[in-house]
Amino acid sequence: MPKSAFTLDPAPVLFDVSTLANGELPARIERVPLEDIELAPNPRREIGEEGIDRLAKMLCSSGQLVPCIGWRPDPDEPRVLLYDGQRRYLAAQASHALAGTEYMEGLAEPVRSLIVLMLDHAPSAEEIRRIQAHCQQREELTLSDQQQQFDDCWQARAGLREADRIAAVCNDLGISPKRAHNLRRQLTLPEPIRTRVAERPSGGQISVTMANKLADMHKIAPQLTEAVAKRISTSDLHDTALRDLGAFVHRTVVENEHTYAVRIDDGALLDAAEQIDHARGQLSDSGRRQIAGILGCEPDRLDRELDTLAARAKSRAMKLRINGEVRDRASNGRYAFVHDRGRDFAAGIWVVDPAFMIDLVQEQIQDDETAPAREEADFAGARIDDEELRDAAAEDEQRRAQARARQAEATRSNLGLGHDIRAGLIQPSEAQLRAVRDVICRLLVRHYRELIAYGAGWTDPERQRPVGDTGRHEPRHPDAIIADELQRPLEDPDPLRGIAQLTARLGAAFTLDPDGVTRTKTLGSERMARKLRDALPGGEGALRASVWELMRPMLSPTLVALNRDAFVIQDECETTVDLAGRHAASSLDDLDLDELNSAAV
Repeated sequence: MPKSAFTLDPAPVLFDVSTLANGELPARIERVPLEDIELAPNPRREIGEEGIDRLAKMLCSSGQLVPCIGWRPDPDEPRVLLYDGQRRYLAAQASHALAGTEYMEGLAEPVRSLIVLMLDHAPSAEEIRRIQAHCQQREELTLSDQQQQFDDCWQARAGLREADRIAAVCNDLGISPKRAHNLRRQLTLPEPIRTRVAERPSGGQISVTMANKLADMHKIAPQLTEAVAKRISTSDLHDTALRDLGAFVHRTVVENEHTYAVRIDDGALLDAAEQIDHARGQLSDSGRRQIAGILGCEPDRLDRELDTLAARAKSRAMKLRINGEVRDRASNGRYAFVHDRGRDFAAGIWVVDPAFMIDLVQEQIQDDETAPAREEADFAGARIDDEELRDAAAEDEQRRAQARARQAEATRSNLGLGHDIRAGLIQPSEAQLRAVRDVICRLLVRHYRELIAYGAGWTDPERQRPVGDTGRHEPRHPDAIIADELQRPLEDPDPLRGIAQLTARLGAAFTLDPDGVTRTKTLGSERMARKLRDALPGGEGALRASVWELMRPMLSPTLVALNRDAFVIQDECETTVDLAGRHAASSLDDLDLDELNSAAV
């Protein structure tokens, strides 16, 4: 935006700072009791109560550092009009109500006076506007500067208990405990992520709420945190991550092959050999020493031991079965990132420590080797020792084990498909949206072929042909109409609009004026009446309501009046009885009791 060269006349300047000339300032500083202060009109109308309480605590603890600006109208009277210092005055008043409370613990004395810079003349309206505008031109620190300021103050308060340390920093900086906790969590993030945090994020920035989620993730999974933060590159992706962080993490792991995170769902079966190969490439130096200690070998022989472990797992076709115990070990031992999805859903858990998965494979192999061989119950009861029968039994058991493994693997794949679908629809591609359009349009044509031809044939002149020399027109053959109607939405660059075009032709079939339709042709009203009833039964229903919601804005007043009764269900019943008159209020004076008493006698 170009800058304007307009400047105000310097005459209203109160305190000229453009000169070094010695001279008295047109003001003096006084201490004014609160009861003598009166607020002048101020453009600030909305003031947060919490901010006033924090300012009151700062005034009581560190005093007043910046004087207010005021004027005494009558030199013989103590009354002072305050033009700048509205919040300080309100905070000073609030300190009296807060004195002695837990919030002001250790600061029992309230504020009784304010330091005021007293003008020596009555300021003009222009001067008052400039005073208040100048005092309100205080630029807030950027979030990055706030983080640094908080860090400096936090380090200066080292040695206190955490709760006391937070309270001291809040008092020093005049911020709320919530803001202090947010800044502290942001400081745990790597600098490339921390510098992207903004209170009003846009583009590739990150909100404070998202930063808190990433800070919690970073405590357990630094590599995963960096991958998730890197993927949050637009506002849409940021909002998607906020809505469902679990699905966003799953999609991130699928797309980023360099990020190690293994999802362990209850009941899942994981290939042990694949997990070893996947984990060994992600081991850090400390992780390699840890695994070497578990396998009982020297660090320089670790690769050979891992090769042996992977070969043993592959030869046994070993599967790692994930159960509640494994999930608890991973989460409680801080080996995994846990995404809580609420009470009604199991938490999403991603193992981020490759040493955990290798140890899990090693443990299961040892358990299998130390387990005693099981004797088949059928042959043990019959005391049959025939070698061929035993081989047949072993083969049968192997087939059943393979069938169970295939079933478990298929179940895991199906559940994994559900997770992949949920993650894949976070940000569907243009090709996927076009595929959705094609599927829906082709299904509509397959199931409502004649109804679409009926609606399009009687509403679109391009779908009609002349009837001899009569001057009338009728719909073309249904196959020709359907071919053209299907081609139009499939060629539309906007998939949703393409679906709407075909659906509107279908809806037109239910809202046509029957007087403009022939009765006995292929697409005549008599032949199509039963199909219309079958496709959209009468009565109140969600489908009828949706058709009316779609077609109502496109109908003329005549067609609205013609179709309203068919689509809009009126709950009120018409009656000729004057219910109001029958239920009108009455009293005993309105009743002819004397006539009734005479009849009784």
